[in-house]
Amino acid sequence: MISVFKNKRYKDIFEQYIYKEQKTPLTIGTIVVCGFCFLLLIIATFSECSISIPHLNFHDGIELTFNKINYSPRIPVMIFIIYLLGRNYSLLVFLLYLIIGFFVWPIFVFGGGISYIQNYLFGYFLGFIFAIFISGNILNKSQNAKSKLLAGLFGVLSIHFCGLIYCIILALFGVIKFSIIIPIILTISAGKIIYDLFFSIGVLFIGPYIKNIFWICMKPKPDKKKLKNEKFKNKFNYQNEN
Repeated sequence: MISVFKNKRYKDIFEQYIYKEQKTPLTIGTIVVCGFCFLLLIIATFSECSISIPHLNFHDGIELTFNKINYSPRIPVMIFIIYLLGRNYSLLVFLLYLIIGFFVWPIFVFGGGISYIQNYLFGYFLGFIFAIFISGNILNKSQNAKSKLLAGLFGVLSIHFCGLIYCIILALFGVIKFSIIIPIILTISAGKIIYDLFFSIGVLFIGPYIKNIFWICMKPKPDKKKLKNEKFKNKFNYQNEN
């Protein structure tokens, strides 16, 4: 009976620490997690890993070879931040990232400063904003398996599509040549989009386990009056049972 009483008594307290698809509240813990995500985005920007891509060679018969590419996890990390913080706070983190990159420190790929808007890679960074709103809205409505697949798919596609459109705009204004657009897309999008999709959808599916850890910091302040009433109610029920 005592164990039953304790379970009833502390059940609501434990519930406060479990993430249940609530909106991210404005708490000190949320601000701290935003700072962590900002640092995570910078680390992802300058991180690369080598990935081998299978390639069939038909010159001397059929031969399977592997070509290595350098892959940066910027996009999957951004998708993860969107899931972890929600649309509004992930947008805040990204705007801080842009401000620091423009005016304080060159934290973008290959540099920074206002002149970076002439870099073809800036289009992919702008695509993060579209991904935040598209993926964020999908995840705000539901976080089931289908929603996670759609959030990962449309989030990644919006980033790469924005990068393509931005390259075309730069070419129209004479900043870059039209002849290099196709090599850029083949290198950045065609060669790596499959990995962006795979890792982005992957982090969305493992996201709940990670978010439960961060939710301890981000959770809203418990309603003390409600907890007090629940405590009194559970105590009253326990006394009646005995």
